[in-house]
Amino acid sequence: MREIFIKYNPYSLETTILIDNAAPKQNSRLNFGDRRLQEWIEELPEILFEECSSRDFKIIFHGAILDYEDVEAMAREAEKGGLNIELEHIPAKEVSDKEAAISEIFDEIQSGPFDELKQPDVIKAFNMAKSSDFEVNVVATMSAGKSTLINALLRQKLMPAKQEACTATITEIKDNDGDSFMAKVYDTNGNLIQTHPELSFEIMDSLNSNPDVSRIRVEGNIPFVSSDDVALVLVDTPGPNNSRDPEHKAATYRMLSESSKTIVLYIMNATQLAVNDDYNLLSHVADSMRVGGKQSRDRFIFVVNKLDDFKKGEDSIEAAITKVRDYLRDNGIENANIYPASALTALNIRTILSERDDEDDDEVYEAKGKVRKFNRNPEMYFETLAPLTPSIRGQIENRLADARNNGDTYEEALIHCGIIPIEMAIQMYVRKYAKTAKIKNIVDTFSKRLESAKSFEVTKQEITENQDKQREILANIESIKRKLASGEDAKRFKGRIEQINYDSEISKLANEVIMEAQKRITDQLSSSDTKISRREAEELCRQFARFADNLQADVQVKLEQLIANHVQKSANDLLDEYKKKISELAQDVSVGNVAIDPFELMAGDISTDASSLISNLTETKRVKVDEVWVENTNRKWYKPWTWFQEKGHWKNVYENKEYVGGTKLAQRFFAPIQEHLYENSNNAIEYAKDQAKKIKREFSKKFTELDGVLKEKLQELEDCANDSKDVERRIRESQARLKWLEEIQIKTKSILDI
Repeated sequence: MREIFIKYNPYSLETTILIDNAAPKQNSRLNFGDRRLQEWIEELPEILFEECSSRDFKIIFHGAILDYEDVEAMAREAEKGGLNIELEHIPAKEVSDKEAAISEIFDEIQSGPFDELKQPDVIKAFNMAKSSDFEVNVVATMSAGKSTLINALLRQKLMPAKQEACTATITEIKDNDGDSFMAKVYDTNGNLIQTHPELSFEIMDSLNSNPDVSRIRVEGNIPFVSSDDVALVLVDTPGPNNSRDPEHKAATYRMLSESSKTIVLYIMNATQLAVNDDYNLLSHVADSMRVGGKQSRDRFIFVVNKLDDFKKGEDSIEAAITKVRDYLRDNGIENANIYPASALTALNIRTILSERDDEDDDEVYEAKGKVRKFNRNPEMYFETLAPLTPSIRGQIENRLADARNNGDTYEEALIHCGIIPIEMAIQMYVRKYAKTAKIKNIVDTFSKRLESAKSFEVTKQEITENQDKQREILANIESIKRKLASGEDAKRFKGRIEQINYDSEISKLANEVIMEAQKRITDQLSSSDTKISRREAEELCRQFARFADNLQADVQVKLEQLIANHVQKSANDLLDEYKKKISELAQDVSVGNVAIDPFELMAGDISTDASSLISNLTETKRVKVDEVWVENTNRKWYKPWTWFQEKGHWKNVYENKEYVGGTKLAQRFFAPIQEHLYENSNNAIEYAKDQAKKIKREFSKKFTELDGVLKEKLQELEDCANDSKDVERRIRESQARLKWLEEIQIKTKSILDI
């Protein structure tokens, strides 16, 4: 039996692997770099078999419990393939330990001796790192019960459940642990048109029916999470074919894309599978789940709703779930996380039964009947059918035992009807992925600022201790200041910035997106029948319209990603050029033990994350990528894209025609669409170039601000060099400040230790 030791740090994403106490070879596939465990854990059995030529392993895993459960799942699956894996777990510090340490260190910094660490920009950076939003996107086809599920999670009726209304807008509900809900309402151009300090179901119903409303941003309490953890945002997305705003469809595709790491609650109607709306969305879900390993699968939670509608003795709930699993597999989705649920039962328990208890009330009587049905029928214990990890299953079993011991039939039914397992699955994903990333972000924010403060303090101490070299030190500071102010240096730096561009690269990538879309259109053309009836022609055009609409959203999101990557790459290179410029200022500058390094002095002020710098600089603009309809008030049979416009009907054209040429119809339908694809690809390329230019302008302003910060620090060093009073006292104070800094740095670094 080969012994495999794995130490995995989910905060720093560092993995150490030893085989029989020896490190793997340098070119081994066991060197996973900074990949998250969930991205490689399923590859591990195959790699171990190749590397060790053995089927028997003892894996000692040192890491967090949620990651260990993924190792356990891997081991169970590997055993089906003939491997024998024995497991041992060495526990690690969990997320809650880290959060307590972070708050303690932040308080200590704010009461410490360094004023520069108490500045508003430092506090702002910490708060931004601490309070990052995390989205849970809720998507469903018609009649799946999406609004009912959201209301059940909110524990009140807020979202309207009318089929025609609930898909009209995008609603974002952000958790702030408040006592009531408030809302800001925006039109399709992003203009704020209404505010509601006290949001109600009636107001939401009215807003969803208002054609001027495109997006509603709500804040209030999402009870099953705390805003201290992460700012959870429930996003109610429009149905795939029931949105009046084309941008809404793009928002859905954006959320499903493989680059997104948000949770997707995909609500399915257990009594009505295989609706047309599903196919296109599920193909995108399948594409996303194939990239990124287990994390990509974990973020998709398939909620099979309305399972309580099956009649006892006539239908099998397990058979229904098997049918759903087969249906998803047919759409390219393997190993789906399927959670059975009755959202209406959960909502009624949390609203009707929590507010009144009169059994003469029909709603109360019906709700209590569902409670009895769930509690008395073991086949309706939905939590036993959910893909829960051992730790979550243990927590649910404890809650269930407490509910039964306390005679709390409502709590018991809530567990059985599936709502609590869904809430806990969301909590688990947040703890495993979002919170570990947040902790790393906060520690990085601390570390950069502390290192910069330490470098500055060390330089001041060295200057104070070298009073005999005062003239040389002042001369060197003056030399750096001259370089900083040099017109020649600024011109050279500007020239390097102007050379940064990826115009040819983005053009090439955009053309690849359009060629892929063109191929999909060609496939549609080749699938058209030669001759079809007028009624079939109408239905074919409707299918073409749906296809073109989905193609538009897909191409839009892909071009947006190209633009974002283009801007991000430009921003990173701009930062690198500025760092190079700052480092060059210190060339050939040193006096004995005194080293004045402008880059070290500025390390905490220059963000190493370009995203944080460009977040407030990049303007949001919807890129037009397609046009399905050609404006024409006269409908013509040979212009099928005009068939669904306003009156000026085509019916007289078909007087003497019984059949329509399907191939010609398809060609004519897609001809203008193909033309616009290329046209709008060019528009996207030009937009990306304009954005990059804007980023360069804005970064130049930022670099000027940073130059100002450096000048202030150099002036402080100059004042220190000119001050010859109380040298011994100043040295003692500096030593005490440095000791405090080093202790804080040790504590900060230890946060990421497991």
